[in-house]
Amino acid sequence: MNEVFDEYYLKIYHWALKKTRNKEEAEDLTNNVFVAVFEYFNKNIKVEKIENLVWKIAQNIWCASIRKYVKEENNVDYDSVNEKGYYKDTLEKIIYKDIVNNLDNINLTKMESLAFRLYYCNGFSVKEISEKLNSSVSNIKYYLYSARKKIKEEYND
Repeated sequence: MNEVFDEYYLKIYHWALKKTRNKEEAEDLTNNVFVAVFEYFNKNIKVEKIENLVWKIAQNIWCASIRKYVKEENNVDYDSVNEKGYYKDTLEKIIYKDIVNNLDNINLTKMESLAFRLYYCNGFSVKEISEKLNSSVSNIKYYLYSARKKIKEEYND
């Protein structure tokens, strides 16, 4: 197990640092990955390719942390944000909340609205959305592009 840690710790850390752009969050993410890896090894399940296991766990933990972050963002009382800026870009957060709350008033197709909500509000990947909606990845990318375009047009008017 120590060999796995020694071989993959820096790789996972640098990957996490690219994802989070924050040293502390990258360290937390990396530590969570290796806790999960060691818990998996303690189950005595045979693993054919350790590298695949490590990266799959890393990706799953990253996705879970994004989903948690998005849920927390959607539960924030923006009126209680302090002057020092609880968030880096409070104005962007308020605009985001306004857009999400007014999605039904924007002329989006059902698929555009679903794709937008799953991607931006629930943190699903394009591939995950394509599987959930039984549509191709390229269609989901188009729905997201089209939704963003319509939202920009709505807010630029």
